[in-house]
Amino acid sequence: MRTVETDERLRGERGAQIVLGAVLMLATIGCGDDLSGADASEASGTTDGGDGDGDGDPGDGDGDPGDGDGDPGDGDGDGDGDGDGDTGDGDGDGDGELLPDAGQDRYVLVDELTELDASASVGAVLYHWDFGDGSAQPEPTPSPLANHSYDAPGRYYPVLTVYDANNDSLATNVTITATHEPSHEPRYTGTLIADPANDAVAVVSPDSSELVLVRRSGDADAPTFEVARHATCTGPRAVGPGLAGQVIVACPDADQIQIIDYDNGPAPAWDLPRGSRPMAALARGDEVFVSLAGTGALARINFAQEPVAESFHAALADARGLALWPDGRVAISRWRSPDDEAELALYDPASDAVELVTLAYDPTPPSDTEIGGVPSYLDQILVSPIADEVAIPSIQANFLHGEYLSGEALTFETTVRAVVSFIELGEPDGMGLVPGLESFDRRKQFDNRGFAAAGTYSSRGDYLFVAMRGGRAIERYDTLTGSQAGTLLDVGYAPSGVALSPDDRHLYVDASLSRELLVYDVSSYDVLPQPIEVIALVTEEPLAPELLRGKQLFNDSYDPRLAKHGYIACAHCHLDGEADRRTWDFSDRGEGLRNTISLLGRGGVGHGPVHWSANFDEIQDFEHDMRGPFGGSGLLDEADWQGGTVSEPLGDPKAGLSDDLDALAAYVESLVAYPRSPARGPNGELTPEAAAGQLLFESPALGCSDCHGGEGLTDSMWLAPADPLLHDVGTLGPGSGLRLGEPLTGIDTPTLHALWNSPPYLHDGSAADLYALLTAKNPNDLHGTTSQLSEAELEQLVAYLLSLEGSP
Repeated sequence: MRTVETDERLRGERGAQIVLGAVLMLATIGCGDDLSGADASEASGTTDGGDGDGDGDPGDGDGDPGDGDGDPGDGDGDGDGDGDGDTGDGDGDGDGELLPDAGQDRYVLVDELTELDASASVGAVLYHWDFGDGSAQPEPTPSPLANHSYDAPGRYYPVLTVYDANNDSLATNVTITATHEPSHEPRYTGTLIADPANDAVAVVSPDSSELVLVRRSGDADAPTFEVARHATCTGPRAVGPGLAGQVIVACPDADQIQIIDYDNGPAPAWDLPRGSRPMAALARGDEVFVSLAGTGALARINFAQEPVAESFHAALADARGLALWPDGRVAISRWRSPDDEAELALYDPASDAVELVTLAYDPTPPSDTEIGGVPSYLDQILVSPIADEVAIPSIQANFLHGEYLSGEALTFETTVRAVVSFIELGEPDGMGLVPGLESFDRRKQFDNRGFAAAGTYSSRGDYLFVAMRGGRAIERYDTLTGSQAGTLLDVGYAPSGVALSPDDRHLYVDASLSRELLVYDVSSYDVLPQPIEVIALVTEEPLAPELLRGKQLFNDSYDPRLAKHGYIACAHCHLDGEADRRTWDFSDRGEGLRNTISLLGRGGVGHGPVHWSANFDEIQDFEHDMRGPFGGSGLLDEADWQGGTVSEPLGDPKAGLSDDLDALAAYVESLVAYPRSPARGPNGELTPEAAAGQLLFESPALGCSDCHGGEGLTDSMWLAPADPLLHDVGTLGPGSGLRLGEPLTGIDTPTLHALWNSPPYLHDGSAADLYALLTAKNPNDLHGTTSQLSEAELEQLVAYLLSLEGSP
């Protein structure tokens, strides 16, 4: 295979690994290789070897799955399939060799009559089929053929037993996968999407503002990958399907979308309202739908009309990914979930109606195998090609657990966990609308994985490939059996998207921070899949080496220095540098309830002390989190860690002791830009209501600017080494806890820029909105003198606060 590109770049052998999911089955079927086309007809004398009940979950990298009894095979412990078990060895008294052959693994449709053919067997005079669904032929027959149908989706393992003239017998089996007929063409957005009609994929590179289009051609055994590159609007976050031969990219920081034609290249970028932050776009018929995170709206644009028709429709807050529902409605995911449930919205273009679909809060007590919490960071909405279910990959945040809240401290394995939630689709109602309801019992938690970022279904919906962003892994999940069926490990930094070729042969992986698009042949999991092609995602690296390295570390949980067992990365609370909108119980750390702070615009220590309690004075102090709650070994050498007071927060400087730790700090310090506010006018000006609020804010009577002054709108500072300026503004409570294990006397003053993007508010997240912060949470006027304000004045002040966005 070859890549056709001017700047051709191939990579050699890669240290990717595959850990096969253990599957209990008959005879010689390999784990996770149910339908690879490999010969599954080796003879076996027994059917109970290799039961796969090993001491770790499939794909955890701790060793070969299984219970140590041997590979699936003949039951004698050596897995060699030699047929010397208790059903006959075929080499006793007979005159010739006896070899059963059950044929090739294959797919069938539910209720479809399929022929099982054992005619390739050697030395057999009688044949008997057990169909694997509880039914079997009543007795052996001279015919090698049997017809059977399966009345439900599933993976079935019919057993063929053959007999020779002396009544010696051998058995083997074949895998038959029954599914309903595919009836839905998935159309959804992500960093990487497939275009089956053109045998192509499209992937965005946000840092370099590029789109890479890859078309596969030639023989599937020796494919050619033709690569085209296009410059895009600044910072494309997602790509979606457009009209035939087109894709659409969304660029939130530029408030633009852009259509890119396979043959003609990019069209001029299309401007959307300032601060609307378009996150994803896809076409439905002649119209383009765009999710707007800044305004919580769905844009509807018809470029075929003159002039272009554009309208905006309320959808849901923090709108993110898009997909087409089987009934033609547009599904929108809410990126960061409220505390009680996760949300999707279904927008009906025919009626403008919006229906909410929810994913429940999980009350499961935490253990080493599962946790409770709410799914969050919802992005991709994956509708199965069978149109019977929808998969939602995400993180699950166990934010109601902790020393203060539940009496038990959070640990590295009980804080966050990668999950996939499933929505079951019903029959269309009288209006033709397809209902969706979460099947809570099917929610899949992945051991040793922190964040499921993206996924893709196989063409028959029987497998779901899931990208584990921090864990550098791709999990293959068998939707028919509810089990893991193989893992690709070490696929590169921050795998953010996956896509399959139309024949399910090739899996594309967007290793975004390794700057590579990897192509794997996944037709067989019997051997270790290696990338057959590596395609560069960037024409030229846009980040300085130190910043790229820091960004890789920030997003990684695979490196044992950063985290134990792959659960926690910095990005799992600060994805894209933003806040997860969660309040965490850090009481066991000598702190208390702490609302996650966005890193955007702060430039690391650009505002002074770090955190609500000012417990860090350099970004390198996050070494304490890596060694503590993350469970990692740390980026510092042990000798440096033990030197002087380095091991203490606010102790001797850690800067300069580790290149990787300094790179991590450099990346955080590079986050100097705030997102633009959607509350401003079309040219970035304050609205009249916000301008009136500014006068109130700056008035001596309220006193807001006494603490929130200057360009940064904060007086955060160190009065002396390890002695920060803190304020008690009446918001401390029992859950506020301590500061570095000592009494908490006040709170560090945060900036007010980008408040529109960071609810809830206050250090303990107790103010759901700014109105509550100014009223119910400020009864004694310690947090500004606001009790005398009228309702109209309160609305003006809130309007101003929501307009703050920092310097351009």
